[in-house]
Amino acid sequence: MELYIFGRFHARAGNEASVAEAINDVLVPTREEAGCLNIHAFRSIRDSRLSLIHSRWVSEEAMRNWIALLLLAGVAFGQSGVPRFNSESLKQRPDGRPVLLAPGMIVTIYGEDLGPKFQCPEPIAPNGPYPLETCGVRVLVDGRPAGLLFSGSKQINFKIPEDAPADGSAPIQVCVHDACSDRVVVRFSRRKAFIHAVGHAYVHMPVWIEADQPWTDIRYPYSIFPLNFGGARFEVLYKGEPFAARRTTVGMSGSTSAPQDSPSGRLPLHLIYRFDQPGVYSVRFTGLSYQYPGAIEIATQSDWTDIVVEPYSDAQRGAWLASEAEKARSASPGELVGDIIPSLLAWPDEQALSVLLTLVDNPDGLVRQFARMSLDLFDEAVQRRAIPASRWHDLHSGVFSIL
Repeated sequence: MELYIFGRFHARAGNEASVAEAINDVLVPTREEAGCLNIHAFRSIRDSRLSLIHSRWVSEEAMRNWIALLLLAGVAFGQSGVPRFNSESLKQRPDGRPVLLAPGMIVTIYGEDLGPKFQCPEPIAPNGPYPLETCGVRVLVDGRPAGLLFSGSKQINFKIPEDAPADGSAPIQVCVHDACSDRVVVRFSRRKAFIHAVGHAYVHMPVWIEADQPWTDIRYPYSIFPLNFGGARFEVLYKGEPFAARRTTVGMSGSTSAPQDSPSGRLPLHLIYRFDQPGVYSVRFTGLSYQYPGAIEIATQSDWTDIVVEPYSDAQRGAWLASEAEKARSASPGELVGDIIPSLLAWPDEQALSVLLTLVDNPDGLVRQFARMSLDLFDEAVQRRAIPASRWHDLHSGVFSIL
């Protein structure tokens, strides 16, 4: 079955002559192709950068052979610059935080001049094996060629080689024919997590810990139970001695209940430890993997990391609670269960409870249940003083003790 092709090529400014020359260079040999019935090139009289090719072929297979020939003249497709990308181009998580890379991981790079302007016609098997070069594009990880899943001018999907570094830092480089990008050094980790406190930490205030770990991201909350950390555990030292936890986390790694707009990558350390003294605390994060039947393995673990807890006055905390109450009036369900409600539980007194009680009848089911389950983190005496007797049974029906 004959095939007609209309090709449109728009050169970059300053490359008009190079594009025209490249097209002309392929016309004569293309006409000599056994499968080519006719081919002509045209140039717009209104736009000097626009060129067109019209060709007729005996079959699609014959046309694909012609495409392969044109690939040898890469300038015709606008690949005239040096590939460019940076570490910010390797963001994989919804909030833009860079993912820790590991051998075998599928990664996406975004940048400029990463390959031909058109979609590369060379076939790539969806389940591998993945080619180490396609349309002249290669990705090198610490000098090792990576398997390519997709290559375009602004995006490349590739699989990190299995023999890439398991820990530490290594460079990634993109090459298109003989033009190669700068080497961009990125962080690798197969089992090690990296943690830090989010913002400043204060006494009687929320202390959120952000954890970057390979393969999986933290998506809190994991259920309607505030103490469900999805299989994560924390240890804390204060003045070199183990710091006593007030509560124990629950839950195993698995699915999350977090709405899409919940802050990701962090957990509320203040739900487990009560920071009532300023000073330097050392924190270690452990991500556990639960294997059937009942085996528990350490999947990731951080080094001991210092955080500084600073003083904070009652007046400052009162102003903060007022601002949280104001935010809660218009906050989304993701902001409520992933930030505001857990933050109120840092110091569960009557002031915090008064704000929480405005959310126990929220129209969103997840928010309503999460808020009611959060009541159990307040002392019963504090609750009795704030909750009318007529509402006690209603608010506590189905609330299970998790202290």
